[in-house]
Amino acid sequence: MQDSLNPNLAHADLLRSIVRASLDPLIAIDDHGTILLASDSVERLFDWKPEELVGQNVRVLMPEPHHSAHDGYLEAFRRTGKINIIGRTREFEVRRRNGSPFLADLSVNRAQLADGKPVFIGVFRDVTARRRAEMLVRDSEARFHAIFDSTLHFLGLLSPDGTILEINRTAVDATGVPVEEVLGKPFWKGPWWAPMPDGEAVVRASVERAARGETVQGELLVGTRTGQVLDVTFSIKPIRDPEGRVVLLLPEGRDVTELKRAQKAETQMLRALAQVGESAAVLVHEIKNPITAVNVALRAVADQLGTEHKVVLEDLASRMQRLQELMKGTLSFAKPVKLQPTCVPAKNYIDGCVSRLRLHIVKAGADVAVEAADESLRLEVDVALFEEVLANLVINAIDAQPHGARIKIRVEQEGTNVALHVDDNGPGIPAAKRDDVFRPFVSTKEQGTGLGLPICRKIVEEHGGSIEIGTSPLGGARFTIRLRPNLAKP
Repeated sequence: MQDSLNPNLAHADLLRSIVRASLDPLIAIDDHGTILLASDSVERLFDWKPEELVGQNVRVLMPEPHHSAHDGYLEAFRRTGKINIIGRTREFEVRRRNGSPFLADLSVNRAQLADGKPVFIGVFRDVTARRRAEMLVRDSEARFHAIFDSTLHFLGLLSPDGTILEINRTAVDATGVPVEEVLGKPFWKGPWWAPMPDGEAVVRASVERAARGETVQGELLVGTRTGQVLDVTFSIKPIRDPEGRVVLLLPEGRDVTELKRAQKAETQMLRALAQVGESAAVLVHEIKNPITAVNVALRAVADQLGTEHKVVLEDLASRMQRLQELMKGTLSFAKPVKLQPTCVPAKNYIDGCVSRLRLHIVKAGADVAVEAADESLRLEVDVALFEEVLANLVINAIDAQPHGARIKIRVEQEGTNVALHVDDNGPGIPAAKRDDVFRPFVSTKEQGTGLGLPICRKIVEEHGGSIEIGTSPLGGARFTIRLRPNLAKP
């Protein structure tokens, strides 16, 4: 009844009720900083009850330096009538009742009471969660760019319509085209496609296919600002949201210019080597017969001469014989290997190969033992060519230790491969020279041709395997041959 007789009192109660019900904490102060009114929501943010704050100076909600300086701000207002924060929202650090600080947006406005005195209304909003989210976004962006820019491949990011959103540092450095020059433009309008007459059409069609959900792959020519043309393999992959819609496109490119150049050079070299091989085969065939005839003639003449002349001719015949062997080895190394693989029991096959060397082994007083970790192990090999490998390794071991050579051949399962170890008790091969002995015409023997081990490796590699040199438990060299699963069956 009294409120209806006094409208001002009713309006004051209404205003006070509205303020107290504000969702965001609201505080009203006078021009000396005294809190006149506080909403109920201040308790949620500051841990103060509204009635506890009324009558206190607002600086109880402020940490340093604003705690000490706030009265000065208001004194300046009373003197000049000006205050900078009015009508603005700024981020401040404020504090709870227990003194713990947090970040809040503070919006301040000014009102005028009926008696002309100013009132300042501040509305607070906790931005801790927002700042944490912003920090997470910044960290995520930093990680994204760290990965995006550090990859060795060219990367981009496109909207589904092909608009360029990002280009990584690798692409920028390789092409010399700044990011700012292409951002916001269609991917097919980039200056990179200039070397291809139909480059724009090809790239545009690829983008349209990717936007429909297809992963597109191919090869492109990419131009740089220095005029260089790069061979690039590329793909454009669609990126989908949880509902399956294409929301981004990821173009990726790999510079294969040097790889293609190397492949071209290798192809040319192999073609040249093939021609050399063909020529060598013809040359060896043409030379072998005259050498044989000369060798026979020299020995026949030597029988008719005196001792001194006979020694000279015997030496010359020996040199011709070595030349003949070199020609034969060269022909064997140069001609292509044609395998006729057969699956054989490993132990029986190796025993047979060794038995056919028995005369050489007995003459040298050597001892050769064959072991198999599993009698069921089998080898899939060209029996004639692979026997040539084993014979070469055994004879080399005997030559390395002419008196009392001990040789052990062991075959065993090694993972998915079959490994064949040939050990000897000779002087071994120094680690620094192990790669060299597989090079043609490099020999550790005075009378060697330097083709035996290269031919061995060629045969083994044609079988899909590998051969390497190590140190033997017997003190000498260990040759290990490993055959791949497709050619080695247990």
